[in-house]
Amino acid sequence: MFSGFVTRFHITGRSLLTLYNKVAYRLLSTTNTISKNIPGISFEQEVNLSNNHLNDKYFLERYDQRKQLHYARQARDAQVPLGGLVDLNDVFINNEVNLNYTKVYGFDYDYTLANYTENLSRAIYRALRYLLIKQFNYPKGLESLDFDQDFAIRGLHYDMQTGWLMKIDAFSNVQMNTIYFGREPLKDIQELHEIHKGVHISQEYLNDMYQLNDLFSIPEACLLADVIQYFNDHDVKFHPRYLVEDVRAAARIIHLGTSHDGIGGQLHHMIINHIPEFLEKAPRLVKYLEKLRTHGKKLFLLTNSSFGFVDKGLSYITGSADWRSLFDVIICSADKPRFYTTRRPFRRVSAPNWSIVDKFEKGNVYQGGNMMDFSKFTGWQGSSIMYIGDHVYSDLVSPTLQQGWRTGCVIRELSREISIRNLPTSRFSLSWLLNLESLIREAQAASIDQQHREKLQLLLNEWRSERKELRTLLKRVFNPQFGSVFRTHHNPTFFANKIRKFADLYTSNVENFNNYPLDYIFYPERAYLPHEGLVETFFDPGQRM
Repeated sequence: MFSGFVTRFHITGRSLLTLYNKVAYRLLSTTNTISKNIPGISFEQEVNLSNNHLNDKYFLERYDQRKQLHYARQARDAQVPLGGLVDLNDVFINNEVNLNYTKVYGFDYDYTLANYTENLSRAIYRALRYLLIKQFNYPKGLESLDFDQDFAIRGLHYDMQTGWLMKIDAFSNVQMNTIYFGREPLKDIQELHEIHKGVHISQEYLNDMYQLNDLFSIPEACLLADVIQYFNDHDVKFHPRYLVEDVRAAARIIHLGTSHDGIGGQLHHMIINHIPEFLEKAPRLVKYLEKLRTHGKKLFLLTNSSFGFVDKGLSYITGSADWRSLFDVIICSADKPRFYTTRRPFRRVSAPNWSIVDKFEKGNVYQGGNMMDFSKFTGWQGSSIMYIGDHVYSDLVSPTLQQGWRTGCVIRELSREISIRNLPTSRFSLSWLLNLESLIREAQAASIDQQHREKLQLLLNEWRSERKELRTLLKRVFNPQFGSVFRTHHNPTFFANKIRKFADLYTSNVENFNNYPLDYIFYPERAYLPHEGLVETFFDPGQRM
């Protein structure tokens, strides 16, 4: 497409801006056939309009033409297979990774090797609610509350001073229509401005907020909102910090328990007693791990979960009680992220477990430990290691910053978000939003006489209202309250920015890595800065609109 286009429109002797307008138009209409098939509109008309006198009528004509082109493209693509759809099983690249240099593969357990069913979130919610009532003396009226899987998303922040749940972007700005107090949107946005003098959250204030980072935290977010709503409805006075501290304490109890029985807390007992209800089998996972071993790769398991819990789970997931033979080193109850920074010694899980561990032995299982001894015992270091997990702070940050490991992140929500983005309605709503924003930018910067300025301002107001409606629509298709896990209106979310910074690769399921040969080089797409797009997109067919 581009080679033929450049041949027809030589750069030499032409205005760069005129050429840019033509390229932008070609990208918008995709093929010549669209504009040719619309009565009264041609490519030449669109380009030549730039020579007309700028006024409100000119911009209205631009709007009408672009909308007709947009709907023509929508009608065309509705009748033929859509191109450019994103593969749900793809591995996405933030940073170049050459698998030829990867000699060691490490894995987390929960939500990495183990995929849980939706039943788990409801079970966590009910267990937390029970503890709040029975152990923390919360009102018995909370028994009527239950988990709503459509309310919260991962990556939200909870304000311990106000009790607000909100979504924050990569620049620490609050997305305005994602602030909830209980189950209701914040009624007076001026309250946010009074606290923060705008929508930006200072780093000091942000450090005192609680971020709900993993999939285990989604039922926590829902419970926090439900309890606050109950308190508001019943005029119960409370401090938001006490509430989140109690919920977090309850979460520690159900995950870790209060005794060393080798399994963990109430949640782990519930899962292993009803494994088919909570865990998904993964036959492709075994094939991937076996492929790694066949090609001489070293494998290790590094998880915070107890061995008794992991043993039951992986025996079910892999269909074999001999799953330990897949790994060279197995470390449970690792207490990440403290594992990376402390000097706690390793202990053998099997008795006698008080003897000193000064090397790893094949077939043994270890608990606790620290990064320094791990590197010493194995000799594995630096970028030869690829560690794959699901939690930003437990699995990605320290291995990346302190050890130079390569990292992969498993984000289960990714497949759903891609499916929604691939829908024709989502694609065309986004396409029209981008067109509309382009028109708004152009009209704002136009030099227009005073006679037409007021009419143009009215037109701009209409376009901004339409833009607001489109942005709300694109938010609600992902989640009515908080939108996409990965994006605010135009910026990455705080959560997505951490993934971009600390995960070299990310995907929806660890098994997706099996789709690539072990000598594959993951090349990231060129990331364009705003000032680079004008010239570079002439020649880069990979640049997306």
